[in-house]
Amino acid sequence: MTKKKVRKIKSARPAAGTKAPQSTAQESGQSASSPASVKKPEAKAARPQGKVAAIKQFLADVRAELDKITWANRKETTSLTIAVLAITIFFSAYLGLVDIALSKLVGILIK
Repeated sequence: MTKKKVRKIKSARPAAGTKAPQSTAQESGQSASSPASVKKPEAKAARPQGKVAAIKQFLADVRAELDKITWANRKETTSLTIAVLAITIFFSAYLGLVDIALSKLVGILIK
């Protein structure tokens, strides 16, 4: 992903921790003491309606998260793969030798 795409995605979303401005009771002409002025945000307004819309939103969110990933290039992937294989071969050989040595030791102790 290019830096240009990352900047485009970041600029399309509001910054983390910021909230959309909300109107107050005084702006709407209601008194602050009346129970009608205290409005709870509706959960339905934030969620898409229907299962198909929810699935579409989920897939769009997944795509956006995948676009944020910094993928390793070919050189990094090759070098890390070789390192993992080398470490795996080393430890398997070490554990194989320890197993053989302990098997012989147990065999000697049993006789």
